[in-house]
Amino acid sequence: MKTKKITQIFLAMTMFFSFSNRMASAQAFEDGNNNVSIGYGFVTFAGALFNTYEDQNNYDFSITGPIFAKYEHAVSDHIGVGLNFAYAKWKLSYNYESYDANNNAVTYTESDSYSTYSILGRFNLHFGNLDKFDPFWGVGVGYRSGTWKYESNDPYGINDLNISNPIPLGFETTIGARYYFTDNIGVYAETGIAKAVIQAGLNFKF
Repeated sequence: MKTKKITQIFLAMTMFFSFSNRMASAQAFEDGNNNVSIGYGFVTFAGALFNTYEDQNNYDFSITGPIFAKYEHAVSDHIGVGLNFAYAKWKLSYNYESYDANNNAVTYTESDSYSTYSILGRFNLHFGNLDKFDPFWGVGVGYRSGTWKYESNDPYGINDLNISNPIPLGFETTIGARYYFTDNIGVYAETGIAKAVIQAGLNFKF
């Protein structure tokens, strides 16, 4: 009876240390993991273009995004596939004075805006084996929509004009890393060719 109890304790300790060793040697990115990231972008070409008018009188500039949402599934310890969604909008409004048909002074408002979104299939190559730090390089290809819109309340001008991107092909390539504060929650950052030169946000692993 005593021998049986000792054997049970030994087996329990063996399983405990085996599990502990497995947890200690776990990588930040492993086969079967799923990752969801939510981020925000900084430094964009369209934003830089619109910003050139920021110091002009009667101009108002606004920006939404770029906002990023990503999903990735680890098909091995170093390769992941998934989907990336991104959205951004820039708008520039400006006022100018003119005269109506009765030669009365009036103020008209015009605006230029550009909105874009993309849905890309993504391939990531992970080249680290640490438990908290996960560096990677990735490339994405898929659908991209972009529309430039002009609006004006001037009755003698062009009231509406929409120009859409003629080639709806999206492409991105970035290098980045994730860092985990816990087993499942961390932050990420990427830089490269995308809707923003730099992007960063939260990452969730399950």
